[in-house]
Formats: sequence, structure tokens, C-alpha cells
Amino acid sequence: MGGQFGLLIETILDDGVLTIILNDPGRRNAMGDGMRGELLAALEQASADISVRAVVLRGAGGTFCSGGDLAAMPPTNLATARNRLAHVASVVRTIRNSPTPTFAVVEGAAAGLGASLALACDYLYMADDARLLFPFSRLGLLPDGGILHSLAARIGVHRARQLLLEGRSVNAEECLDLGLADYRYPPDRVMKEAADNARALSSAAPRSVAGIKSALAGGLPSLEDAFRAEHAGQPACYFSDDFAEGKRAFSRRELPHFSGS
Repeated sequence: MGGQFGLLIETILDDGVLTIILNDPGRRNAMGDGMRGELLAALEQASADISVRAVVLRGAGGTFCSGGDLAAMPPTNLATARNRLAHVASVVRTIRNSPTPTFAVVEGAAAGLGASLALACDYLYMADDARLLFPFSRLGLLPDGGILHSLAARIGVHRARQLLLEGRSVNAEECLDLGLADYRYPPDRVMKEAADNARALSSAAPRSVAGIKSALAGGLPSLEDAFRAEHAGQPACYFSDDFAEGKRAFSRRELPHFSGS
């Protein structure tokens, strides 16, 4: 899985890390129907490909994503509007439910739906001059792309409500302070740092990674939900080749080499 994926999405697979590039820089990678469809297909293929151990999402041309395609709004009718929202939800669910770690690398702006995509990932890296924009209230729209959940999950309901009501831009420094971003680097380093972490996590045990992500995909689990997740996944882990490899490497103080079996 590598090279040009479609007209608006490019994918590059290197050493277990799949980089997905939103590739419409002339329109600041606005998320129209075509790009949305290609992104969903690329994400679904990545989730089904055992050679993919981590996914990095970034935008071409120094911009992550300028959000939904305003030129294509409003949709032709209510049914089309509902279908579009369902398609957006499918993209975000696929990111959130990915069995592998996901990394957003935000350069320039991640606005509206672009911010929703970035916040759906497990890790959010920002360039020093990048920003997240939440313009929904200034456009007369509701926040979409699951951002009502993902924003509040990162910074709490009170702060999330304030940011969405104010509809303002948040720079990288404030994003890091608030907990919206996980890491902040100079523009010429941010992609390398994210890729290095993605490669490091790509060597983790696939069953463990997938189980942890599945258990936490919906947010904070109850104690009983946590027990159910353990009971569903742990017995198979006990008898997996990866656990045997982990025990062997741990006892010898070596790095394990996990196969996912």
C-alpha cells in the first residue's frame, strides 16, 4: 500500500507506518465528497492490512485541513445532508476504531471538520505556527465530526463548551497548555518527531494495542466495562505467540519482536 491512492489522497507505507496525506493543497485540503470517500477507503484498507502498525494523517502544502467544503454547502436537500453527516461519522469512527495507533500532524490550520479529524486521532502533533479553529458558531452550524465528544474528552466539558461557543482560533502554544495537543515542535521537525513515535509504537504487540484501543474507543469505561474488555481479550493473549515472545524478551532484557499471532 503506497504511492498515489486516489486523486485527493496519497498513501505511503514505510516500515509499518502508513502516512495518509490529504492532497488538495490548492483548496487547503477542504474535505469535499471526493476526499472524504478516498480517506474512508484508505483508512478501511489500513485497518484490514496486518502490515500497517501505525497511521499518520497529515495535509499537503503546509495545511492540515480547512474543514468541510463550504462551496458545496448547503447540500441539495435534507436527505443529502443526513447522508453526508453519516459519511463524516464513518470516517471519524474508522479513525477512532482503528486497531493501530493514529497520529495527526497539524501544520498550518485544522479548521472545523479538520479539527474533528485531528482530535479523533490517538496523538496530536502540532507545528509551532499551527492552529485549531472551531468556527461552527460563527457559521451558523453545529459542531460535527464527533467533536462534541472528542473535544470534551480531551479538555473537559466546561472548556470544550467555551471554545465551541466562542468559535475562535487556538494556537499551538495554547493547544498544548489546554491538553488539545500532545506535542509541539518547530515546523521542520514536527513530522519527523511524529513519524519516529509512530515507528516506535509500531513495534508494540498488535493484540495489546488493538485491545487497549477498543476498550477506550468510547471514552472513559466504567469499572464493569473494563472487566468485560479484559475477559473478552486477555484469555487469547495468554496463549498467543506474542506473549511467549514478550516473556522471552523480558527475561533476557531484549527487545521483543511481535508478529500479531
